[in-house]
Amino acid sequence: MRVCVIGAGIVGCAVGRELRRRGYDVTVVDRNGDVGHGTTSASCGIVRRFYSQPGMTAMAHESVLIWADWRSYIGPIDDDYAVFHRPGMLFIPPHIDDQARGIVASMRELGIDVSVLSAVEVAEKFPFLDVASQYPPTPVDHPDFFESGGEKIEGAIFEADAGYVVSPGLATQNLRRAGEREGVRFALNRDVTGIRHTRSGGFELETPGGTIDADVVINVAGPHSATVNGMAGVKLPLETRPLRREVHALANPIFGEGEGPGVPIVGDLNGGIYFRPESGGRDLIVGTTDPDCDPPEWLDDPDDYEHGVTETYRQRHCLRLMKRFPEVRLGPARGVASLYDVTVRDWYPIADRTDLPGYYVCIGTSGSSFKTAPVLGQLMAEIVEATEDGRDIDSDPIPLDLSRTGVSVDTRFLSRLRGEIRTTGTVIG
Repeated sequence: MRVCVIGAGIVGCAVGRELRRRGYDVTVVDRNGDVGHGTTSASCGIVRRFYSQPGMTAMAHESVLIWADWRSYIGPIDDDYAVFHRPGMLFIPPHIDDQARGIVASMRELGIDVSVLSAVEVAEKFPFLDVASQYPPTPVDHPDFFESGGEKIEGAIFEADAGYVVSPGLATQNLRRAGEREGVRFALNRDVTGIRHTRSGGFELETPGGTIDADVVINVAGPHSATVNGMAGVKLPLETRPLRREVHALANPIFGEGEGPGVPIVGDLNGGIYFRPESGGRDLIVGTTDPDCDPPEWLDDPDDYEHGVTETYRQRHCLRLMKRFPEVRLGPARGVASLYDVTVRDWYPIADRTDLPGYYVCIGTSGSSFKTAPVLGQLMAEIVEATEDGRDIDSDPIPLDLSRTGVSVDTRFLSRLRGEIRTTGTVIG
């Protein structure tokens, strides 16, 4: 069976490899000249497991074990391997409430090294961080932006062995090399401009380099996912849209100082940002957790947006970082602008079949799904295999068995037909 995967980012490459390992004839097509050259290249590569949805926590934990054993997962390739650094992650929610404690309890049941720290303990462990509460975040031009309300954060969640992949682009190249070794073909510099469902039940994909024929098509097109669905005439109950993002870089003021713990990854929902070390710890990179006071920059056309960093985002991200990390100083503007592919209602991915036979989606994956790409690859392969064998996964959903953790995940929370999911409405990564 001929499968065409549209999109050669980290998720598309993982999906293609997993399908090939199950015997499918796989072509991965992408408009860019190499894999990972779309929005994957702008990912911060953060790998953590603190999620309100238990299935996502379990999938993220399985993925952590894969990233920690990346060489074995990829197998022999003639290339450098992506590196997984693990400085830990400090997650500062607005409140340490029953929900947060419940998530921690679920994480511990999976064997994750996680703890709840008080504000005092956060200050002792990471003395360079200001533990004043900044919730709810205010606009940077608010007259009281730099004023402290006098209250401290309620605490934080510390995930001791969380980390980040140093080069998301290299990780994607690793998956390409592993896929090619196993027989995956890559059709690069091939922008899909049309999708036709043939009378025989297959597909013809129009590209500048000619037509690609397929029995199965999987949309893993990132910010172009809605555009690709439109070409195929597919409508979903859930909407995905491209969202413009910026990540900014500043010098790390404590780099090289003493024997302290160094800067962890910090998911500061209390203050409206996330940040992590970069360049071997010399820099910090900072992005947004989408506080309500900052209007999101949704786009209608993923090919029409400002590619350079802007002063608006620089002020938002960097000034909030300076409030949480007072030693940081504003230097020259440095950073990257790119796009997320977001499921508008709940920010969770959609990994599912569609009502068009043979057409599948793994979309809305930005931010949350770099870390889970290997697991999403496995899930999509099982969805395709089961559906093409005649199983109705709408009424008989696929349970995803995770071999490293020994957990089976109910995957209905990734269905296009899912109900309401309680979520923070943001992604970190």
